[in-house]
Amino acid sequence: MMAAKVLYDQYPEYIGEKKQKTVQKVARRKSHALNRQMYITLAIILLSTSLFILQGYAKITSMRLEITRLENEATELAKLKKDLSGTLEGLKNSTLIAEQAKNSLGMIYPEDGQIQYITVNETVLNDSYRITFQDKIRNVIGLFASLY
Repeated sequence: MMAAKVLYDQYPEYIGEKKQKTVQKVARRKSHALNRQMYITLAIILLSTSLFILQGYAKITSMRLEITRLENEATELAKLKKDLSGTLEGLKNSTLIAEQAKNSLGMIYPEDGQIQYITVNETVLNDSYRITFQDKIRNVIGLFASLY
């Protein structure tokens, strides 16, 4: 049988077919390798694109959480402001202040006989205090002395 194979290999038609088949196999291997590389690069591109999209969604979600937190904080601060403004209005109430002064401190309004008015003569005060030239010099020297 070996002899038959050797003889069969010597025919030129068979040798051409064998070379064609090996060339076709090599071409198929190259095309399969190119297809694999193309599929791998396509998969990498899709993966990276999906990662970028997911990263964007993650940023959007974190911003929404931050907005929600800040809105909750704003509502709490608005409630606190209302409470404090109500408390302030209560403290500004003059009748409440008068009652606390009477009860806690024993303060009462003066009666008509307790009020006395005093008049002051303004001309006397102006005439009694006059600045002399010597006083002006002392004031200037005092200013310079205070600088050093």
